[in-house]
Amino acid sequence: MRAFILTAIIIIIAFVVKVDLTEGSIPLAALQTKSTNGQCEQQREPNYITVQTIEGDTIHSLFALHPAKVPMTFPERLQLFYSLNPHLQLQELIPGGNIKLPLTFEFENKCGK
Repeated sequence: MRAFILTAIIIIIAFVVKVDLTEGSIPLAALQTKSTNGQCEQQREPNYITVQTIEGDTIHSLFALHPAKVPMTFPERLQLFYSLNPHLQLQELIPGGNIKLPLTFEFENKCGK
């Protein structure tokens, strides 16, 4: 009986750790603070191109073929890629599919003027 309870506890802990590492326990929206100082906020809008994939394409190969216009780290560009292509988060690139590749940012002034 002890072995059964100990096994169940270990499985539950492993599941909780896996979920926490993959999905996170604190949403990122809860960590962001809103500035209400009366200042205008600038919003980053990605500038992208649309490409058609072929057999054997990967995200790495597409990023290498179409480099970013401004210095950008791979995780930043990957985050932009998935924000432009949310349907690709849990699947591979399909040959013949059109995807959007981020190249740079444009800053938009959201002042309401």
